[in-house]
Amino acid sequence: MAERMRRIAHRLFEPVDGASLGQARSALVTVLGVYVALQLFMPLRHLLYPGNVSWTEEGHRFAWHMKLRDKEAEARFFASDPGSGRSGEVDPFQYVTDWQYDEMAARPDMVVQLAKHIESKAVGEFGIADLVVKAEVEASLNGREPEPLIDPQADLTEIELSPFRTADWIEPLAEPLP
Repeated sequence: MAERMRRIAHRLFEPVDGASLGQARSALVTVLGVYVALQLFMPLRHLLYPGNVSWTEEGHRFAWHMKLRDKEAEARFFASDPGSGRSGEVDPFQYVTDWQYDEMAARPDMVVQLAKHIESKAVGEFGIADLVVKAEVEASLNGREPEPLIDPQADLTEIELSPFRTADWIEPLAEPLP
């Protein structure tokens, strides 16, 4: 047993040849390069999206200018069942708390997530196969007059969120920043 342990220890601590050390150094430089590139790209990716990132929220998370704006919004959700023709307003507070509502209403992707959650609940509880959920969202950026944030005609349950596609269902900011 002692002889076996000595052979294992000898293999672990035998000198490394130059080629192995070069490969290890190259791998380390590659990993560090990718890490540094991600650290630089993530905060700047908002430059790839059209419009004002403080309004659209596209590329806003992990950006360096995250807290440089104030945005408040109110959201109303409307659901309709094309099969039965029934429709009505949905109370978002059935699904979220007050503070969750405040966070969600100003972020278009979270509005879509809540719309999809409303649809999934309707499918599960009422057996509605194809619920259409739309929202009227009015937002105010840095004290401006509220204006539409999301296209009120967009069926939010059909939207596929993607960090690689521009969200054409987000309304552009009408009053530009100074």
